[in-house]
Amino acid sequence: MKNKFLLSGLLAVSGFLTINCDAQSTWIEGQGPDDILFSVDGFDGPEAVRYDADLDVYFVSCFNGRTSGDANGYVSKVSSDGEIVELQFMTGTDDFPFDAGRGMFITGDTLWVADHSGIHYFDKNSGSHLGFVDFSAENLGFLNDIAADQSGNLHVTDTGTRKVYRFDAEGYELLIEDLPIMPNGITLLPNGNLALAPWQEGPNIYQVNPSTGELQVFGTVNGSDNYDGIEFYDGALITSTQQDSSLHIMLNGEDELFIKVSGRPADIAINTNESVVAVPYVALNKVDFWKLKQ
Repeated sequence: MKNKFLLSGLLAVSGFLTINCDAQSTWIEGQGPDDILFSVDGFDGPEAVRYDADLDVYFVSCFNGRTSGDANGYVSKVSSDGEIVELQFMTGTDDFPFDAGRGMFITGDTLWVADHSGIHYFDKNSGSHLGFVDFSAENLGFLNDIAADQSGNLHVTDTGTRKVYRFDAEGYELLIEDLPIMPNGITLLPNGNLALAPWQEGPNIYQVNPSTGELQVFGTVNGSDNYDGIEFYDGALITSTQQDSSLHIMLNGEDELFIKVSGRPADIAINTNESVVAVPYVALNKVDFWKLKQ
């Protein structure tokens, strides 16, 4: 992508999107730290988790020091039952130092990881560093989370500058700017739009059309702020919030506290094979796992 384009889509506020959950299973509500399925510690500032259903493993991206300039970042590989297979499974190179891993996404055999000045991409099988999408020409705030749309186009949030970019291995372009929130997490919705978790300026979670840049309200969160991770799973939007150290769930337009966690949660992941949520804490150097449905 050589030429950037700008879509500062007009704000079109809509009602809630009706979503349905699987009637064959039940959400396990009212959980807390005593209900953790298992925990994994030994990380260095784990900021995000991504589950890979094909390999049945979790990838955990870690700051390991400062968020820029120290080349200490890494991605760990963790089995689905909580064993650290390799702590520093993915690292940077001399040409493309990896400072502080944030949000991740997987396309095919490639794991994409946000860093302070661009996007690293790795072979998910071997851990080999494949390349880097350089954003350093931009006045970046904080590149944060990654998601693909239904066509496979990748997008990354810049929380600090209220922007969302589209990118691939060749480059990037600006999708939308001047957002009414500081967008943190990003995830694909069943209607083809991308949902954005509000770091500040709640209480709305917005959705953006990746083709047109049109912005709408997806739903209103209840009683919290500083949302980080966001995932859509089995008819529900699940978000992590650092303000009250919890996960929230939004079903049929109604948002409520779902799981009280043991620290300030960052970018969550869903194990879709086992209906398990992985919750990392940068300050606690660990990842907790809860069962979502029974």
